[in-house]
Amino acid sequence: MSLRNRNIKKKAHAISKKVRHNWSVRKKLIMVYYFKRIKNVRATARRFDIKPKQVRDWRNKKQELLNAAPYLLTLNPGRPALYPLLERRLVEWVNVLRRKQAAVT
Repeated sequence: MSLRNRNIKKKAHAISKKVRHNWSVRKKLIMVYYFKRIKNVRATARRFDIKPKQVRDWRNKKQELLNAAPYLLTLNPGRPALYPLLERRLVEWVNVLRRKQAAVT
């Protein structure tokens, strides 16, 4: 096998990207309880194809996860509104237009 063919094979193996996942709170808790049962972060990470850091983070945030809705994908509520009064009035205006069956675009 020539040097050229070896390089081609190595490049083919080097191209592998991991797919990103958004885990719901319910699935995160399933993974935390699996960890609690077997007491091994790395084995849990291998079982669910995630990084050990994720298992440790979710284990530390277990109480927050238990208090959250099971369908949520994140515990962070996001950035607060810059103009909350304006947003409330905008929602009211849109609702008035919808009650009148006017188009809202």
